[in-house]
Amino acid sequence: MPLAGPQATQREIERWRQRERRLIEALRSVDDERRRLDDELVKVEQQVAYYDSLTREMKRELGRPGLSSLLSSLRRA
Repeated sequence: MPLAGPQATQREIERWRQRERRLIEALRSVDDERRRLDDELVKVEQQVAYYDSLTREMKRELGRPGLSSLLSSLRRA
């Protein structure tokens, strides 16, 4: 039975190495997903900025309704 100890130790070492490889691969996957989501976030932020500026420009072009235009719209109703 003297080999049982070293063999068991060797199997345990191999199990830990396999676990380490799986964890390293999982971390790589997480890093890849993080980069993908960061890129997507940049695109979404660009779209938000674009639509924000678009609505600001539309509001500026339309301006606030004056009293005369408000009264005119009420007379038409």
